[in-house]
Amino acid sequence: MPNIGQHIRKARKLAGLSQEELADRIKVNRSYLSLVENGKSSPTFEFLEKLAGGLKISVEALVLGEETSDSTSPSASGTPAYEGLADLLEDGEQLLLMNPTEEEVKILLSIRVDPHYRPSKKLFVEALLDYRKTRLMK
Repeated sequence: MPNIGQHIRKARKLAGLSQEELADRIKVNRSYLSLVENGKSSPTFEFLEKLAGGLKISVEALVLGEETSDSTSPSASGTPAYEGLADLLEDGEQLLLMNPTEEEVKILLSIRVDPHYRPSKKLFVEALLDYRKTRLMK
């Protein structure tokens, strides 16, 4: 039966990150991440929260080892799993210009892509513009 470290390694690899990249992203020591992944150290809940946030999955999915390749739904913290969408939603100037409705944000959150594809902010901007064009044509 896989342990928590194996679940973490699987989620990290599915996210396309090296240990060093993930450690840098969540501001922890890479050696400690390695120890946890190899089952030589038990992670704290706070560490698991950081990991889940950095991997853009829920803590539950991380701990249970649920299939994390479908990380398109918002995580437990309510942030989108795709970095490109998170970038768009965190860009105050872009949001001010585009002024997406709650419905449009839900539509953007529902976009699904191949787990190995990392959609950019531009993809979500274009998707929103295409959605608006389609609505105007009706």
